[in-house]
Amino acid sequence: MCHRSGRSRNLLARADASWLPAPVIFETAWRHSLHQRAFLSRSAVGSGRVVVHERRSRLVGLDVRDGGVRWDVPLGLWPYALTVTAGWCLAIPQWLPWLSCHEAVAGERLWRAELPRFTGHLAVAGSVAVVGGWRGYTPQAGYDLADGSLLWRTDGPVAIERPHAFDDRVLVADQDTGLIRALDPRTGTDLATWRLPEPVLKVDSGPVFLRLDAERVLVRAASGSLWELRPGSGALRRLPGVPDQVRSVTVTGGLIWCNTGDRQVVVLEPGEAVPWARVKQYGWAAGVAAVASGFVIASELGGLTLVNPAGEEVGHATVDKRIGGLHGVDRDRVLVRGKSELLAVDLRP
Repeated sequence: MCHRSGRSRNLLARADASWLPAPVIFETAWRHSLHQRAFLSRSAVGSGRVVVHERRSRLVGLDVRDGGVRWDVPLGLWPYALTVTAGWCLAIPQWLPWLSCHEAVAGERLWRAELPRFTGHLAVAGSVAVVGGWRGYTPQAGYDLADGSLLWRTDGPVAIERPHAFDDRVLVADQDTGLIRALDPRTGTDLATWRLPEPVLKVDSGPVFLRLDAERVLVRAASGSLWELRPGSGALRRLPGVPDQVRSVTVTGGLIWCNTGDRQVVVLEPGEAVPWARVKQYGWAAGVAAVASGFVIASELGGLTLVNPAGEEVGHATVDKRIGGLHGVDRDRVLVRGKSELLAVDLRP
C-alpha cells in the first residue's frame, strides 16, 4: 500500500513572511501511494472515507483521519465516473460495462448492474443513480440504489452534458444547445425545462452545473459566460463580472473561483460585477477547498495557496510535483491527489 503515517513539516508560508499577518505551516499528516499518475486517478470523499482508484484496476477506501486502508476491491481501468454519497460508493469502470455499487465504509459490493458499452455520466439523486448519455453513445437510464434494478431507460441514445443532482431531481443539459431539463430520477420524465440563449459548455470541458447554495445552481455556457438558475422558481439570469478566457470554474464557500488564461484565479460573489479577489497562480488551478482560516487553492504544478476570508493571500507551499485534484475534509485539513500519491495536508497558524 505504501502508506506512511507521521507528520512531516513541508515549509513555512514563505521565506520572507514579514508582510503576512501570521506564518502558516502546511503539514503533511499522511501519504498513500497510488502507483499511477494523478491524471489517471479519480477520487471521491464521503462517509469518513476517501475512495481512490489506484494501481490501474483497484478501488480503495482510506480513512480520512489516518490514511489507513479500510477496504480494497477490484474494479477495472480508469473509471468513467466515481462518487460517494449517502453511504454508497458507485463507479463505472472503463471497458467493463457495469455500474458497481459498494458500501462506502466497509467496501462490501452490494450489487452490480450491466450497462451498454461506453456508458458514461453518473448522478445520484435520492435513492436513484442516473447514468448514460455521454457523447451520445448510449441511452440514459435510472437504477434503484436499493438493489440495482432498472427503473427506466430512454428509447435510444441521447447526447447530454454531465448531469447534476439537485435535491430530488437531476439537471440535464443537451449537447450543442441551451436546453436544460429537470428530470424525475425515478421515472426519467421532465419536471421542468429552461433554455439559455446560447449553447452550454462543450462536452468534456468541465461540469456544466455547479451548486451555488440550496436554491441556486450555476450553469456554464460555451461562450464562457455564467448563468444563475433557481430550479425552484425557474428564474434564470446571466451573472456580471465574469472574466474573459475562463479555463475552469469552482464554487466553494458561496464564491465563484474562475481560473483564467492569464494564470490567475478571479473570485466572484454571485451578482457582483467587481471581483472579490484576484489570486496569482503558478500554473492552472486544480481545485479550491474551504478551511477554517479561509480557502486553499491547489495549482497543477504542486503548490497550495491559502487565501484568508478577506481575499488576501497569506500562505503558500509546494507539496508535490503535480496536483490532479483537491478535497476539503474538515476545518484544517485538505486531501491532495498528487503526481503518484494521495496526501493529507493540515494547515497550522
